[in-house]
Amino acid sequence: MRVTYDGVSVLFTGDAEREAEENMMQQPELLDADVFHVGHHGSSTSNGEAFLQAVDPEVAIYSAGVDNEYGHPHDEVVERFEDLGIELFGTAEHGEVYVIIQDGEWELFSER
Repeated sequence: MRVTYDGVSVLFTGDAEREAEENMMQQPELLDADVFHVGHHGSSTSNGEAFLQAVDPEVAIYSAGVDNEYGHPHDEVVERFEDLGIELFGTAEHGEVYVIIQDGEWELFSER
């Protein structure tokens, strides 16, 4: 789901995995987003490099508990975001993370 409000786009892919990402890339004009909610809590089964390049977000946010049993976000996914220069925020590290959109601009806040 891609939501655009006041000129700012946010992409949510839920638990979509690589096959779904490949399907979404058939319509790349629908993927470009300022803010990306990281797929599947940062699992390595999602968040492929080509997909992230198509989304091209300024910032990405994942939701996962501290020391969760699945190891989310996976280290290789965190590294992928770093390699692509996408700033990554997550609930495990930053606590509550939220984005305010106003006057065509977005601002991210976090608090633990």
